[in-house]
Amino acid sequence: MNRLNTALSHGEAIGYPGGGVELLKQTILYNFGIPIHYYARVDFQGFQTIVDAIGGVEIAVSCEFQDWRLKSPELDIHDEDNWEIYTLEPGIYTMDGDTALWYARARLFSSDFDRGRRQQQLIQAIFNQGVDLGLVSQIPTLWNIYKDNVDTDMDIGRILQLATMASAIRENGIQHLYLAGKTVSWTTPGGADVQLPVWEGSGMMAETFSRLFMPPALSRANRPPMYVEIVNATGNPDMAKLAADNLAWYGFAPVEGPTPPETVPTTELYYYGPNFKGSYDWLISWVFSLRKADIQLTQDESYAYDYRVVLGEDYNPCRPQMYAPQLFLDQ
Repeated sequence: MNRLNTALSHGEAIGYPGGGVELLKQTILYNFGIPIHYYARVDFQGFQTIVDAIGGVEIAVSCEFQDWRLKSPELDIHDEDNWEIYTLEPGIYTMDGDTALWYARARLFSSDFDRGRRQQQLIQAIFNQGVDLGLVSQIPTLWNIYKDNVDTDMDIGRILQLATMASAIRENGIQHLYLAGKTVSWTTPGGADVQLPVWEGSGMMAETFSRLFMPPALSRANRPPMYVEIVNATGNPDMAKLAADNLAWYGFAPVEGPTPPETVPTTELYYYGPNFKGSYDWLISWVFSLRKADIQLTQDESYAYDYRVVLGEDYNPCRPQMYAPQLFLDQ
């Protein structure tokens, strides 16, 4: 028994048919019952090249994030004087390839689990940006330019097939799942520190993996969008975008409303409907660090949106995303 990612190097070393990637696919299928149909991977330089090629990637940093970073990419990594603690305050950032790579890799001040969350965030941001820029129609040209940066078992025909679904995939929602809190630490006979899955129990690994085969809770494929109007009365223009990013991450459809001339001290949340049935009040209240009882029911079904949130000076966009509440599987 060993780390999952050792399947890559072991497969290459023993000449496994299809190489290390094929052994990794089979290892995931054997241990977790999850079939991997295709793969794509890039090295660090390839990742930077892709990010720079689309003009950088916009990332919403909801919680202050800091870690050690090389002061400049060309400096010697072995000289400790070339490193500094680099901090991102909550806000919206357009990251170039170097910054995005640092954001994806850093973990000294956080954890492997949080690093995985940030990697999901970057992949989705690149995906969203590709859709917004209309890159689907440019894929044949882009593929010819950047194919040397990407290792994949998909040919251009399959890539084009999948790319045509990009807009619908984004509209219907993407499932974000995390393993934090679902494992226990273990040391291999060889001395490696690893994580073992905890299968049984509410919210544990078996339940998490079963969600892979379910649509996201607010998928628009099987229900109308749930619109949330954001009124930013914090005095900080970034807060509306951070709130919108948090809402979109969990499947809500955010709409930024007009900014009022004055700030307000506290955040208030209103729901427009006859009652809270099917309102996902349990989720949206968590997004805004409120109790369900704090949501004000306004029986005005003619209102243009389902929810209206007024962000006050107390609004804090930082939420523990890896521990967000989830819909019960039997609902």
